[in-house]
Amino acid sequence: SGTLLLAFGGGSILDIVKYCANKCDLPYLTIPSTLSNDAIYSCVARLTQNGKKRSFGVNPPTGIIVDLDVVRESPKHLILAGVGDLITNLSAIQDWKLAHKNIGEPINELAYMLAKEAASGLFHYNENDLLSDDFLYDLANGLISSGLSMIISGNTRGTSGAEHLISHAIDEYFVDKSSIHGLQAAWAFLEIEKQIRGNKDFAQKLETFYNNIGLTKCIDQYIPWTANELVSLIPFAKKIRNRYTVFNTL
Repeated sequence: SGTLLLAFGGGSILDIVKYCANKCDLPYLTIPSTLSNDAIYSCVARLTQNGKKRSFGVNPPTGIIVDLDVVRESPKHLILAGVGDLITNLSAIQDWKLAHKNIGEPINELAYMLAKEAASGLFHYNENDLLSDDFLYDLANGLISSGLSMIISGNTRGTSGAEHLISHAIDEYFVDKSSIHGLQAAWAFLEIEKQIRGNKDFAQKLETFYNNIGLTKCIDQYIPWTANELVSLIPFAKKIRNRYTVFNTL
């Protein structure tokens, strides 16, 4: 038909255009105005239906245009939400390995590696780097690699584990305390490491990174939950989807 849709804006705008393009069977380009999550190149659209967020499977974009000068002008907390969404890959792949070991769920090695490498590249940055070309380039590339991981494996295993179940549970059951997805998932990730997985060295490394990059302050500002409330969210998280995570071992 010669029609190409352009999605320019934040995560919600991108997801609406992705959904429409999928329904109309049209190609589309994503042009993110901020890097708040992996919506820029994923096969999932998160849309609000009857006041609650839902996930829909969609086709990935034909191409992506990221203008770093545009992204640099976006609110800092949205860029940090992108950092949060990306770093949680390191939680998701632990759950993927656990599911492989305990229930024989297959692992796509390439998707696993892409998800892991995308997140691991963030650790040497700190808050002073947030507006630098190098950091924004690595964040954009990381979010795109995350999307590619999902497309290759045909699921969100490499990018969505127990921490995403907590974030989705908040959106589903506690709408009045729901906040920005990447920040919710990042908060849940750190608490799961500290309270449930119990790998002290890694939890310490993660907490240091959160402090250095500015995520800790941002989470304190936007996430109304306390560390003690994480455990009370787990039963709700387990109802979100039939996905084997560390929560299944409790």
